[in-house]
Amino acid sequence: MKKSHAYLVVTLLLTMLLSQNAMAQYTIPAKMNWWYESRFGMFIHFGSYSYLAKGEWAMNNGYSKNDYQTQVSSKFNPVKFNGGTIARLAKNAGMRYLVITAKHHEGFCMWPTAVKSFKSIDTTKLYDLREYTAFDKKRDIIKELKDSCDAVGVKFCLYYSILDWNHPSQLRSPGNDKNGWYTYSTLTSASAKANYIADMKAQLKELIDNYHPALLWFDGDWTYQYGDYTYGVTSPDKWWTKADGVDLQNYLRGLDPNLLMNERVFRSAGLGDWDCSEGSTLGSPNSRPWETCQTMNESWGYNSTDNKYKTTKALILELVQNVSRDGNYLLNIGPKGDGTVPTQSITALNAVGDWMKTNSSSIYGATRSPFLSEPTWGLYTKKSGKLFAHVFTWPTNGLLKVPTLTSTNTIRKIYLLNDTTTLLNYKDSLGYIRISVPANVPNPTGSVVVIDVAGLPKASTQYSKITAISVTGQGGLTTITGVGGTLQMVRTLTPTNATNKTVTWTVSDTTVATISISGLVTAKKAGSVTVTATANDDSDIFGKMQIIVGTSATLNPQTSSLKVYPNPANNGTVHLQYDNSSDLISYSLADLMGREKLKGTFTNHTTLNLANCKQGIYMVKIENKGDREVRKLLVN
Repeated sequence: MKKSHAYLVVTLLLTMLLSQNAMAQYTIPAKMNWWYESRFGMFIHFGSYSYLAKGEWAMNNGYSKNDYQTQVSSKFNPVKFNGGTIARLAKNAGMRYLVITAKHHEGFCMWPTAVKSFKSIDTTKLYDLREYTAFDKKRDIIKELKDSCDAVGVKFCLYYSILDWNHPSQLRSPGNDKNGWYTYSTLTSASAKANYIADMKAQLKELIDNYHPALLWFDGDWTYQYGDYTYGVTSPDKWWTKADGVDLQNYLRGLDPNLLMNERVFRSAGLGDWDCSEGSTLGSPNSRPWETCQTMNESWGYNSTDNKYKTTKALILELVQNVSRDGNYLLNIGPKGDGTVPTQSITALNAVGDWMKTNSSSIYGATRSPFLSEPTWGLYTKKSGKLFAHVFTWPTNGLLKVPTLTSTNTIRKIYLLNDTTTLLNYKDSLGYIRISVPANVPNPTGSVVVIDVAGLPKASTQYSKITAISVTGQGGLTTITGVGGTLQMVRTLTPTNATNKTVTWTVSDTTVATISISGLVTAKKAGSVTVTATANDDSDIFGKMQIIVGTSATLNPQTSSLKVYPNPANNGTVHLQYDNSSDLISYSLADLMGREKLKGTFTNHTTLNLANCKQGIYMVKIENKGDREVRKLLVN
């Protein structure tokens, strides 16, 4: 009876705490409103690995526990760490919450822990910053950063790894890769697991009691078999179960009912308060709150050889992409071993902050685009009374076209967010709001046009415009083998119920080939042409494909400038590299049914997270200034 009564009380309390955010397409618990509306946070990967300057997985590079501790951790001494500097850096960048690694996979504790099992190999010292290193015994950098965040109004949060490569309960897992740590750690026994979980809970209670984090960001939960969330039998290297995740979640909520946590108490099982996408933005809005964690370069922990920092425009684009698809953006910095922040990171954050000073109202509290498709020139975000058009490719003809909103969304005025007093002329007809914009781009890194309307912006259903056109040759052909030969082009429209389904066909060079109004290409001489199908519904949507005209001897395939690796890929990450341009390139990953799993924009290189992709064949497509390349990707 007591158990049933307690369940009823909890259910009633949860019902009372749930509030429907007017901008969200799902219910947001009241305790999550601050996180959902913040949209932008700072991630900090900082640990003893920072001393080595080779990234946060340095221990995986062939070190034994003892060697890593004596050669790396013992020399870590972040004497120049300044919590106030970092908190202000986050605040000035427009970030509203901050997550720092309290304990990464290496097991090194960044705070003075009192849990005795987290010791060095020789068991003489606790394996933490205060006791194991020469760092000032009177300092606690986690407390310093917490106090600094409170002072400037940034929510303070902590990262904690469930996996612990140092703890005596866990050993290397030989056979998983050449170094042995990656993916799994092996438990020494069932009793070791029970003792470790008890110790882990003790440390988490320590963190909650001492630092009162607004959320806990978990990682290292992958010591289980992917895809099987209900199995009851564990093995030494697959020891973390869904039941363990549920138990940990309930334990933490018992300590602090307002504490938030991510899904990685046991990922992909609907636990925690939001889903995580690591290293890449989801291609479309999720079924529940979500967040992308992303690096500024290609490393999480400080790596002295990694200078591939993203441009300001690329960082702002990623931020807007996340918000336009109803996600948060957690952007990482990796301080050096002495505690200072790399100059490149400071420069990047200050530049993003300059943009946020003018445009933050289009980010904070904003949510997903009201439209099903994204324009070629940018992205949309919205909030009650405002539709924000984020323009990353400024129209050269002085005309910006935005799909018509519902009849209840009466337009009051349209203006640039960097100039709220100068109103822009517009005309709303035939399914589009045609906005006259200045000839010169207001902000090269990203301009924002505001459509001020009555109510929450919603897409009109009166018109059905073409949102995408795919062009192929009949039978999949891309060549015409001789002069006088023909090839019928086929266009596929999205959506299929578009009001006007007609297109205009053109070729790039009529001396090489001509094309009829029905899309029949006739070869005139050897060479290559780009065939374009442009929608006739005034949507400016087009599709392109290159075909080659010549003899079979001349039809040697061109060397691809798109590289997809590794291929086949494990259920982890895959890299895309496009060496043919410095422009922003759009990419998409779709299964053989054409269902998009990921999409986004990058310059030359990006990393895709395949954690939510099942085994099978996928198609990677990139488009750059109308040109398109497609590669097959096998996911094991």
